[in-house]
Amino acid sequence: MKLLCAWCLKEGKRALMGECPPLDDPSETHAICPEHRQQVEAELETLRKKTREDLEGLRKRQEEDLEDLRKKVDP
Repeated sequence: MKLLCAWCLKEGKRALMGECPPLDDPSETHAICPEHRQQVEAELETLRKKTREDLEGLRKRQEEDLEDLRKKVDP
């Protein structure tokens, strides 16, 4: 089987990464090349960091809202 980088294909770049078993099968299968894998992992880490920051902001606001409610209920 021919092993092609799906990201390279999308970008119109040379996508053939090699072959994988079964070698007598002429069909194509998709993978990700090292360059695009590094790019995707970096983007994923950026999204994870943003999500953690967003969640921390939400927790802080919830704590503030809870404290405001407590003050209203028990002045």
